Amino acid sequence: MIYNFFENRLNSKLFKDVFIFLINLFIIPCIALWTLAGIFLFPLGLIVMQFFQGYSVALLTRRCIWIYGRVWKIIFSLFVDFQKIDVNPDKFKHPGVIVVNHRSFFDTYCMNMLPIYDVCFAVRAWPFKIFFYRFFMGMAGYINIESDPWEKINSISQTNFNDKSFILFFPEGHRSQNRELTTFYSGAFKLSCENNVPIIPICLTGTEDLLPPKRPYLSPAKIQIQVLDPIWPDQFKGDMPHIKLKKHVKNLMDKEIKLMDKKI
Repeated sequence: MIYNFFENRLNSKLFKDVFIFLINLFIIPCIALWTLAGIFLFPLGLIVMQFFQGYSVALLTRRCIWIYGRVWKIIFSLFVDFQKIDVNPDKFKHPGVIVVNHRSFFDTYCMNMLPIYDVCFAVRAWPFKIFFYRFFMGMAGYINIESDPWEKINSISQTNFNDKSFILFFPEGHRSQNRELTTFYSGAFKLSCENNVPIIPICLTGTEDLLPPKRPYLSPAKIQIQVLDPIWPDQFKGDMPHIKLKKHVKNLMDKEIKLMDKKI
């Protein structure tokens, strides 16, 4: 699209400045309008889907969020190059814990690139303090990993696994400031071990170019998403197997992310 036209010219400051101007002039109003449209269409869509399909409100809300993200991607695709690597539906045959590295505010939006929509996000407390987010996150049954006790997190997760749903964590907790993986928290891996469900690692690069921390405007980006093979926890024995699982997954993701960064 427009990105492909500008890609070989982005070394020129003039072309890059024009590109940045076009991105922000076009995308921000379009996303604002689509968000408003989504808010008004959501109740109707929820009622229609529940009438014809009869699924739970949480599941249907997650589907609506996924659809919102798909349209978001179409809008951004005019100026952003999205690339999927090994995003194979077979890797999501079993319910499990998805772990994704974290570089940008837009990382969550990029999850629409996955072939599944029944995903329960486990996130920190701050999004629940924003009314617009809190309403939809509550209806989708998302987990507050800072405020909810472990027993509640585990119970909600077990219910999701029984319903063939997935739990998604950003195990770093905070966005990386320098593209390097930061310390992984243990919650996602403990959940995997206690429920004997696989960890599905996802590597995401390029979002830090689109909108890194502390920058108020969008820039050109080539975003790559790669799904690694599921990792079952029962292969990690002995004391604190979730720590061994965590180290193994982090090492795998670190190697793949560095390879992906070289391709951009």
